This record gives sequence, C-alpha cells and structure tokens, in this order.
Amino acid sequence: MSKDQKQSFYQAAPFNTKIMGGVAAVAMVILSIYLTKHYFDVKFPTGLTGGGLCDINSFFNCDVATHSHLSNIAGVPISLMGLLMGLFVLVGFFWKDEKVEGTVHLLLWVNAVGCIALFFFSLIALGGLCPACTLYYVFSWLALYAFHRTSKLIAPGPVPAITYLVAFGIMFGSTYSYVAGKEAKNSAAKSKLAQSLTTQYDNLKNLGAPELKSEFLLANVEGGFDKAPIRITKFSDFECPACRMLSENLHEVAKKYAGKIAIQYFFYPLDSSCNPEMKSALHQNACQAAYLAACLPQKFPEIEEKIFNNQANLSYDWILGVAKEEGVEECMKSSATKEKVVSYINAAKPFTVRSTPTFLLNGVKIEGVLPVSQLEILIDHVLQKQ
Repeated sequence: MSKDQKQSFYQAAPFNTKIMGGVAAVAMVILSIYLTKHYFDVKFPTGLTGGGLCDINSFFNCDVATHSHLSNIAGVPISLMGLLMGLFVLVGFFWKDEKVEGTVHLLLWVNAVGCIALFFFSLIALGGLCPACTLYYVFSWLALYAFHRTSKLIAPGPVPAITYLVAFGIMFGSTYSYVAGKEAKNSAAKSKLAQSLTTQYDNLKNLGAPELKSEFLLANVEGGFDKAPIRITKFSDFECPACRMLSENLHEVAKKYAGKIAIQYFFYPLDSSCNPEMKSALHQNACQAAYLAACLPQKFPEIEEKIFNNQANLSYDWILGVAKEEGVEECMKSSATKEKVVSYINAAKPFTVRSTPTFLLNGVKIEGVLPVSQLEILIDHVLQKQ
C-alpha cells in the first residue's frame, strides 16, 4: 500500500494489522502495570525478598533501572505514562474517530523516540537492561509500526489531546500525592518495616562464613574479621551495576559503624573464563578486573572504588593501563593470580550464590541490594542481640 493509499488504522487496517496493534497495546498496559508495581516494591520495600521475575541476572535486571534518576519524575514512575499510552491506543478501537487516531498516532511517535532514548541510556549509562522495560519498548514499536503502515492520520485533535493531558495530570497528581503520603508516613512505616526485616532475618538460616579468609577487606577491626561484631562477606562482580550500588551502600555503613564492622570481598565474576559455574561470559571483563584487584590487596578499597567508578567504560585496555600504573602487569597475567581468583569463586559454593551481589551478614545470606536504611536496621538489630 502506497503512502497516498494509507487510510484510517481503526477503520481500514487489515485484520492482522489490527490484531498486532491491539495485542501490542494490551501488552503495553500489562507491562506498565508490572513496572509500576515493581517501582513501588523497590522504593517502599517491605522485606528481604528481592529478585522478582524482572531480575534475571546482573545485566537483565529491573532494579538497576528503578534506582536510576530517570525512572521517575518527582517520585512518579514514568511507567504510568506507558500505561496511559497503552490505554489510549485501546480506546481508539472503540472510539473510531480521525482526531483520536491522529492524536494516538502522534503520541506513539513521541513514545517511540522516548523508548529509544531510554534503551540506549540503560544500555550505556547503567550497563544493563530492564527486561520488562525492553519488552515495553518492543511492543510500543510494534504498535507504532501497525499505525504507520496503515494510517495517514497524525495530526492531533484538540479534544483528544486535552483529554490526554487532563488524564495525565490527574494520574500524575494522584500518584504524587500517594508518594508524598508514603514518605510522610515513613517514620511510622520504618518501625513496622524494621520489625518485618528483623523477623525475616532471624528466620533465615545462619550459613556461617567461608572457610577461606579473604585478603580483600573494605573495612576491618582490631583483631581481624572474626572479631568484628558485624561481619559482612560480599560476593561480587566488578561489571555488575547492582554490585556497584551495594558497594556504595557498604562504604557508607562502614563509616557509620567504624570499629564494629568488618567487610570482606570475594570475587564472583559472571564470566566463564575464570568462573567454572558460568556457561558463558556474561561480563567479558569481569575476570580481568578481578585479576587486577587480586594483585593489590593492600590497596583494595581504593582499587575497588576506582574500577566501579569506571564501570561504564570498563575494557581490557583500561584494566591493563591501571595494572601498568600500579606495576602489577605481570602479576595480573600470572597463573597464580588466576588460581587465587578461582579459589575465591569456589569458596562461594557452600552458599549457593545464584546472582550478584550476594552477601552474608553475620552468616545470613541476603541477595541483591539493600538500601542503607535497611542495612542499618539489620546491623542495629544484630548489635542489639549481642
């Protein structure tokens, strides 16, 4: 069909094209509802159970996107815009009007451009992809494709456009009020959350500590790791965005609980070139980064921070450049260093590490990233019990 022959999507599109557009719109609505729920679960968590359907591994992980400053506008998740977009496409199937279609068609173009921008921001700046977000992008582009191949109507109508803006305003305002109310009640909620977290923590099995004592310490106390009232063992990957976030949180609590907390690091690269538990190289530079850090135990906090700060640009050449600066190039390439990293990976086996980050708080395994406030709740609880 030529451009001149293009007609109304809702009235003249082939049945298959309409089905494509309808399915895409329904999928956009469902995915947006899931992402909105996930956003509030992450921002206002009620327990230690992390890692939902959207958290597949360190690369395909919704939490990384949720913690990004682009995930919301003034606390209102942008997934609600996707929900509104999907609903407007569906409305057109029942309200077949050229002005409605022109408005929806234009909004789909704007939405598609936004999806492209968010996709590359997530891929480049965050170093990972949100699976549900990516599916939303795909279905958004399918909906646009269905319209573009059939409809020549792209001019917005005043009434549909105003209706969309009013609906957006109502949605934004009500959600903003909801979030503000949540935050206003945070003090009371924190007490309830603390009770829930500590109860869950106490009900989890104490797995102890790895037999191998790590040389790589982010914090320590007089007498060594075993003498610390608070002992954290972190299994981590230098290319994992969530590991970077947890590292920042641990550095913060290390300052607050100085003298009471010891934090040891165990290498767990999601890279088959050194990790026998991996079937593929999910993070292609993770093993090389681990070799570099393994050569600098005396400077580990600094080198860990340096690698994480350059995570978005991490490459073998960058790692090798740091190794040359530190004078550990030969060490990094040696078989002894590689064997050392593998020994740290093997030390994770008794704890069934399935993803990074995973950490032990006085022997209790916790998967994923906990906010500083929740870490402090658990640390204070452990100290109080002692």
